[in-house]
Amino acid sequence: MTKAYPGAQPSTSFGTELSPTTRYLLSQLYALDEVSAVHSLQVGEVAAEIATAMGIIADRSWLYEAGVLHDIGKLHIAPELLHSNRFFGPRERQAMQLHVRYTAEILKHYHYEGRVVQACIEHHERLDGSGYPAGARGSAITLAGRILAVADVFSALVSPRPYRGALTPRQALDIILQEAYHGRLDADIAAYLTQKIGKETR
Repeated sequence: MTKAYPGAQPSTSFGTELSPTTRYLLSQLYALDEVSAVHSLQVGEVAAEIATAMGIIADRSWLYEAGVLHDIGKLHIAPELLHSNRFFGPRERQAMQLHVRYTAEILKHYHYEGRVVQACIEHHERLDGSGYPAGARGSAITLAGRILAVADVFSALVSPRPYRGALTPRQALDIILQEAYHGRLDADIAAYLTQKIGKETR
């Protein structure tokens, strides 16, 4: 199992909780874009770690699965867009943002729980309304959606990209805390993640 972040202990327990359908979908994503599949596993692990830190153990398993599935709509994104090494223009950005809609369609097709679908839909929403697809604000975004948003940003920051190297967990947390300060990400969730990673990376 991929480590969620440098210094973390790799998780082996969460992976056994994935349903056969989720494992199938993840394998399809891996075949299309390994980077997206690895990122999805990391988001699932970070989301589960946040749930543990928050004491919502009963939600850990399905939050892990939601994290793994949050980008599954990329199966319907053109490969040349997924594998692009340059910054997107407005049209490309709009096309890429459709992965959220495609994710919802795939998950509904396979009859996933409504809470899993909703969390995946919301992982790009921001508390100040600047996110997508709905521009939802504050409490209109579920707790699970807010957890996935933080986990998604953290995983992206600690992973290398063609235009930058991977950030350290501390650097990634600093950015997340700034986003929380400016009202875009959930400050409480950011604090729980900071607490959890602080313990793991000592």
